[in-house]
Amino acid sequence: MKVGVLGAAGFVGGHLLRYLRADGCDTRAIVRRRPSDADRDYRIADACDVYALREAMRGCEAVVHAALGSNDVITGSVAPVYAAAEAVGARRLIYISSGSVHGQSPVPGTDETTPLSARQAFSYNNAKVIAERRLARLRARGTVELVILRPTIVIGPGSRWLFDFADRLQDRTACVVDGAAGILNSIYVDNLAYAVTLALTATRVDGEAFLLGDREAVRWSDLFRPIADAFGVRFDDVPSVSPPEVRATFRQRYVEPLRTSEAAQRAMRMMPRALKDDVKHALRGAVRLVRRGADRANVIDAAVAAGAAPPSTPAGVTPEIAALQRCRWRLPHDKAVRMLGYAPPVSFADGCRRGIAWLQERDRLSSRAS
Repeated sequence: MKVGVLGAAGFVGGHLLRYLRADGCDTRAIVRRRPSDADRDYRIADACDVYALREAMRGCEAVVHAALGSNDVITGSVAPVYAAAEAVGARRLIYISSGSVHGQSPVPGTDETTPLSARQAFSYNNAKVIAERRLARLRARGTVELVILRPTIVIGPGSRWLFDFADRLQDRTACVVDGAAGILNSIYVDNLAYAVTLALTATRVDGEAFLLGDREAVRWSDLFRPIADAFGVRFDDVPSVSPPEVRATFRQRYVEPLRTSEAAQRAMRMMPRALKDDVKHALRGAVRLVRRGADRANVIDAAVAAGAAPPSTPAGVTPEIAALQRCRWRLPHDKAVRMLGYAPPVSFADGCRRGIAWLQERDRLSSRAS
């Protein structure tokens, strides 16, 4: 079949395009601007422009929505993409969502049957939940089949999870949270691409959502240690931090200053109404979390959603990072194994080696250029 890949210039979309082409699939790159590899089949379209998308998708039997962007793009692109796919007679739409719809530190026992909430502390999570819900409503009255894939930490050549840590190692600002002992819900990018190929042709999967991960259960230290080794740094020498408990003083430290400071009041007056409502909602949600005695990660999430972070948080350790590296639950991909026949072809160790080789080549080319 002819497969259109929306967002083909991005990290996931680019790898997916190469994987499909190497597998002999007839593909079309759908991108926002002209790619450097102009001899390939590509079309230019904005993810929110239904008319441009319709022209770009013409002739495609399936479409993979791998485009990212702001939260407005995440939520605003799904209707134009679905409408365009329907207009050109596409049979199936594969939407690359995120395991973050379940939070950065999901509750033990979480799987695809766990209800989703669009009232989480991180706006990205909420945007992905809203996008999934809109797609489900569109499918209920539309003709294009829908399959939702939920990867979480996508690693591989070009992954920010690799180069962020490598760059911090080299400028000596790297640190980890609680020894990086939390569970890493990783998926090597080619394993994700493989899952897409399965979702394009599998039967009886219309309307289903699938969590995806690597075969092995690993921790953040399993990713960071080989990167450190590759750059001549002992991982055990990388500082380990533990962002402080903020539950007892959360209102005093974060909520009240935001409500009463002159700068905050001036910023609130200048905000668009919709953004102002979002900030107020985040503040109320943060206070509710504290009153319920929420765990530390959720309280930190609430702090950043309200526009603040613990003052002693080290550089690079955002509330999102703290929550991710404290994860206690490995998201299962049993459903993908059962219904898609998913069997990750690339091991975690091999994926790390490929990613590290890319990092080293990147640095070698950078040194040559300078």
